[in-house]
Amino acid sequence: MLGLCIVAGLAGCDFPDRYDIQTFEKPAPWQSETSSTLTSQSRNSARPSTPEQAFDTADLGGGGVNGNSETSRTLSSTTGTSTNNGSPVERDPRLADEWESWQIHSLRSTILGGIHAKSTRDTDDQIRVDLEERGLTYRGMLQILESNQQTFWHDADGNLKKVDCTFRRGPIEFHRNIEVTANEVRFDDDRLITTKRKTLRIDSPLGGPLHVYQTLRRKPLQEGEVRQAKVLLPILGEVANLRLQHNSLASPSVLTREGFQEVVLQEASCLLSLGPERQRESVYWFDDNGDVQLYHVSNEQRFSYGCTETQYELLGREFLQQDAPISLQVPGKPIETEESLLKGDLQQVGYKIVWAKPPAPETVPDPNDADSTSAADKTESENQAFTDQAALAPRQYLQRGKNELQQKLIVSRVAVPKSKLRDRFDQLQTDESPNDLASTSLIDFRSASVRRIANATAGGANFSTAERVMEMNRTVHSLMSFTPLSKGMRAASEIADSSAADSTEQSLLLMALLRSAKIPCRLVLGIRHQGAETISATPDPSLPFQTRRSLPKGNRFVYHAWVMAKADDHWLSLDPVRGGETLPDCLAIEISDMHQVQPIELMEDYISKLSRMQISIYAIVRGV
Repeated sequence: MLGLCIVAGLAGCDFPDRYDIQTFEKPAPWQSETSSTLTSQSRNSARPSTPEQAFDTADLGGGGVNGNSETSRTLSSTTGTSTNNGSPVERDPRLADEWESWQIHSLRSTILGGIHAKSTRDTDDQIRVDLEERGLTYRGMLQILESNQQTFWHDADGNLKKVDCTFRRGPIEFHRNIEVTANEVRFDDDRLITTKRKTLRIDSPLGGPLHVYQTLRRKPLQEGEVRQAKVLLPILGEVANLRLQHNSLASPSVLTREGFQEVVLQEASCLLSLGPERQRESVYWFDDNGDVQLYHVSNEQRFSYGCTETQYELLGREFLQQDAPISLQVPGKPIETEESLLKGDLQQVGYKIVWAKPPAPETVPDPNDADSTSAADKTESENQAFTDQAALAPRQYLQRGKNELQQKLIVSRVAVPKSKLRDRFDQLQTDESPNDLASTSLIDFRSASVRRIANATAGGANFSTAERVMEMNRTVHSLMSFTPLSKGMRAASEIADSSAADSTEQSLLLMALLRSAKIPCRLVLGIRHQGAETISATPDPSLPFQTRRSLPKGNRFVYHAWVMAKADDHWLSLDPVRGGETLPDCLAIEISDMHQVQPIELMEDYISKLSRMQISIYAIVRGV
């Protein structure tokens, strides 16, 4: 499981796996050894007692938190009528199926992400629900962008018929299509270079992930009422039993147009079950019209707050405006300063890396085993066996520490002579292999699209291999507009027919061009310093240049990919996004020839490796 569901708060039916991707491999922490009951214990402990336990509303633009406890009120929709002599009644399904909502996911004072959902009825009387979820997760020092976009089609009665899903985790995006018939659910996963299919048998109609929201809007729960349904969990790819039970009235703090206020709402508990030990209980607080204002997974500290579109855009600025699939702050000496801003004179950067050891396998020593070692001996053995390191790439030199957990890397703008290394640094020493020239499903250099570009690439008869390589790099740079959030990995033929691509895709296209000319090459996954992007004219019109308005705080590095190619007996690092060779602000983490590689697994290995690296900058050399 890739953990692509950020926090399925609004969806309610896909279990959040942001905090524990093993959710379904063991009972949830709040599940007792005995049977789970739908009691309302979470009524008093789940909701925040004060708005500050949720998040600061200083930027909401409303009236802020109402501190007067006597202003507690009932929050109801002003459109339509949902009661008849005090009892909820079923509303016109057509009106109940037309709605739009926004929710913010919050953990204490931190905004984790949010959801925008919209439900409409089309001309064929189908119910279409579009869900867009986006947020940030953290692995070590990494900030990883995750998102999912899902479209659900239901029949007029609300039964699920089809789902289209697009999931993103960091640089990689993949797709899933789901078809629902009377007897089965068919899953088709496009995993970039392979297709995975699965079928589940069913014996009754299914609801979608927003089933709770739909059923409450059509007919709000009456006191003590219990509803049951089978629902599809698109992210997990399974069908679960849902049991929704009305609890009582409650008065949680919810986010209104004026900020946080304590209001009187209906409360319902929802038990979602895939088996006796695969359950999760959640709580919904909704108004008299069935509109959910607050959602909480029992015994978690995260809350999902209903809000307006304006509040969503204000509170969600960090994840909505995130422009990189992976980013991290690197402390130490600043790469970018006022003096160096426009000079481009960076020559060498020294990186210090402290590694966190990978988790040790859970083993129980056998007292009868003569070879069994003590915990101290085992720890020492693990330290000795630890050999992880950043990649050895062109112009990237590694110095190991005594215990292998501390290493130094120097990345240079030009190659450092061996005489200056003096055996203190390891450097790239590798020969090309047949895999460096192979055609793959992603590097399909025999395709017509790639051949067309290869044939048009300029190159004189007297060009050296290195000159041809640089010309191909410039060609990709000139053809492709850079977009940081593309699909991540597509076939080179597909990239060649497009006009925009991220760094990984531009690198794959360059690799296809190189291999079509029988030039060995490999893909490099790493990070690159991201300077201040805001450019404006200086106040003094007499100065013949432009400058950035402000410098970023600290060294912000983001995900980046490039290519290493063998030319004239030397390996070169080529950055098609920049159109030249990589600079010392690029740090290689993982290198692959892309032969028999699963892209999603490759990216997960990259993320896992990078998340264990604590990187800082200890030296910077500038000059001509």
